[in-house]
Amino acid sequence: MPDSPFSTEFRPPRNLRVYAFDPATGRKFANRTTREVTITLPADMEPPNEGRSMVGPSGRYFEVIDYDPSSRVFYKPIDLNDPEVWLGGGLPASPEDPQFHQQMVYAVAMNTVAVFEHALGRPMLWAPKTKKSRGLWVDEYVPQLRIYPHALREANAYYDPAKKALLFGYFRAAADSTGAPPGTMVFTCLSHDVIVHETVHALLDGLHPRYAENANPDMRALHEAFADIVALFQLFSFPEVLEDQISKTRGDLKRQSLLGQLAQEFGQSIGRGHALRDFLGHVGEDGEWTLRPATPDALRRAKGPHARGAVLVAAVFRAFLTIYETRVSDLFRIASHGSGVLRQGDLDPDLKKRLAAEAAQCARRVLRICIRAMDYTPPVNVDMGDYLRAILTADHDLFPKDEQGYRDAFIEAFTAWGILPEGMPIISETTLLWPTATEAERARQATPKPAKGDGTPKDEAQPEDGDKSSWLNKLQGDLGLMLSKPRRMLSYLNDENNKPEAAQPKTYNALLDQAGKDASEVAFLIRNRMHDLTKLGDTLKDRSKPNRNVLKLDVNLLEVDAIRDREVFFYASNHYKRLLWLLINTKKTKRFGELTGLCFDNTIPPTVMRSQTMGSPSLHVAAVRIAKRIGARGQHEREYVIEIIQTRRGYLSFDQQLEEDHREVQPANNKRPYDFLYRAGTTFLIDARSFAIRRLIRSRYDISSPKGLEAHRRHLAGEGTRPRNAFHAASSAGSDHAFTELHLHDPFEDREGVS
Repeated sequence: MPDSPFSTEFRPPRNLRVYAFDPATGRKFANRTTREVTITLPADMEPPNEGRSMVGPSGRYFEVIDYDPSSRVFYKPIDLNDPEVWLGGGLPASPEDPQFHQQMVYAVAMNTVAVFEHALGRPMLWAPKTKKSRGLWVDEYVPQLRIYPHALREANAYYDPAKKALLFGYFRAAADSTGAPPGTMVFTCLSHDVIVHETVHALLDGLHPRYAENANPDMRALHEAFADIVALFQLFSFPEVLEDQISKTRGDLKRQSLLGQLAQEFGQSIGRGHALRDFLGHVGEDGEWTLRPATPDALRRAKGPHARGAVLVAAVFRAFLTIYETRVSDLFRIASHGSGVLRQGDLDPDLKKRLAAEAAQCARRVLRICIRAMDYTPPVNVDMGDYLRAILTADHDLFPKDEQGYRDAFIEAFTAWGILPEGMPIISETTLLWPTATEAERARQATPKPAKGDGTPKDEAQPEDGDKSSWLNKLQGDLGLMLSKPRRMLSYLNDENNKPEAAQPKTYNALLDQAGKDASEVAFLIRNRMHDLTKLGDTLKDRSKPNRNVLKLDVNLLEVDAIRDREVFFYASNHYKRLLWLLINTKKTKRFGELTGLCFDNTIPPTVMRSQTMGSPSLHVAAVRIAKRIGARGQHEREYVIEIIQTRRGYLSFDQQLEEDHREVQPANNKRPYDFLYRAGTTFLIDARSFAIRRLIRSRYDISSPKGLEAHRRHLAGEGTRPRNAFHAASSAGSDHAFTELHLHDPFEDREGVS
């Protein structure tokens, strides 16, 4: 029987050997005990592909294709399902064996996905391909990301969003190389750090496709820093590496160690003489390594994505060090008989294991916090201060009592490095948390109302008198109906009495039809992949009929057991994105706009993209997904993450901007040329039990804001030269090759609610 994600058949986990760092680092005698480590992959993450031709390691997330275009050769693929390979823990580490290269990229990339699945509590999706069908943008599911271990004969590696692939290069070490011997071949696919880094770029692109845009100085820096943070802390998952480094630093992780350096071999082999991005410290003129002291103006002075990203990584690592040192202080007191100063000589083996265990536990928690924070950020135009707020809120909502001081450590570390939200008069955990819907509504009510007769449009659907909370309760009720009873919501939206008068019937009906097709696709996939249809009881309607287009589900599609299947998750999310777009355009009010920072009023500038269906300012529903997490008491917490984006045409010339903003409002303006696209949006966090809006996370400025538009314009005007590739630190003015030069330009069109 072919393997299925719903099968109960037992298969043991897969163990695969990889380099802990890279070949040059592993060749050093001092690192001989940590040269190789074993990665254990859950068996349910990568089932055998029975009945398929073998092109390389292939599973639910990745397909390795080992074609070398420079040599015009396909290297022989490794069969990881071969019994000898499986039972032997894979091939031994070998820099000259292309089959081991395939094994390494596959194992490390899969392990990175496993970390994200655990932190976010859901399957991960790659950024989809898009096509236009019947006038609508439709997303195509991307089942696997391709990995090419030998794609480039150059000192580079990057994620290519167009090819949906990870491309790794190889090159000869420079004559002044201090890593690999000069003239020898260096393979980026053999660096654990580089593989994780590029995989994280792809994962983050699936979560937030707009984060690769060059909207402000921090966008690409956050992409780079986040990839480095995950690469750094994943090293702590290897006990042998952690114990070795703790032994060499005598438990003081502020001292020079391999844990504070990324891409060692490549930084040394291209002649830099040290790790490519050594963000914790630097080697001085005397050849001694010293810790970089935190400086409050570091972020302000840093230029370019790598330099700014390094500040964020240093801040996160400083928070980790504070937490680690606090947790192990008692161990040092016990081992030193109260003096805190350890005796000379090697660490006691038991002490080494305990220190390593504490470091690993702290690192796992810090890594999960940093990953979970990506559900707590604005959907566009995010900066480092937003990320700090996301970190604190994500941890607070899961662990309200900060008994171990994690959040205090983050606030202290980020403050020391000058990473704080702009314009916040008081810095504390309370002020830095994103507001709840109730808090946002109170702030909205406290905002002074415009004087009568100022021309401000009235909100006829939601008068200001009466119960000021009833409309919010009604909104949350509509969201609950949409999520728990999507079929009923679809019927409601199909009712002619509920369709907005301004809606164009042809495109509006096409959206309704596509939403129904997405739900039918979910039902079809469940019917064909579940062995026991009774698991859904009577919720699978008309399941005996062969025509999949009449299959309907009227349950919460993000909660059914089938969500373990990534394709089901993809189509369920698409279904909800269309439903939400239709619901908001049916129910939108001025009051809802004030609460969420979204603009519905047609009097806002005509450079704001207009909907071809509604004629009003366009809304792009970028995400509807679920997050499942385990709290401090072992309780299961579930919430929905919804992201909505608006877009505006921007011009580098202020005079041209004024001219365009005085044109007549019409959807045809969407097709006019522009210099850049300014975006704003809101993330909603919704409780999975009550459907109450738990948090509202807005970008700093809304889409009609002159300040936000001007900030984007000033940033682009101040950009410098382009980097040559992902391993060279320089700023970039922008490129169509998003992660080759760390910039993505993805022209936005009126997507009508589909991401």
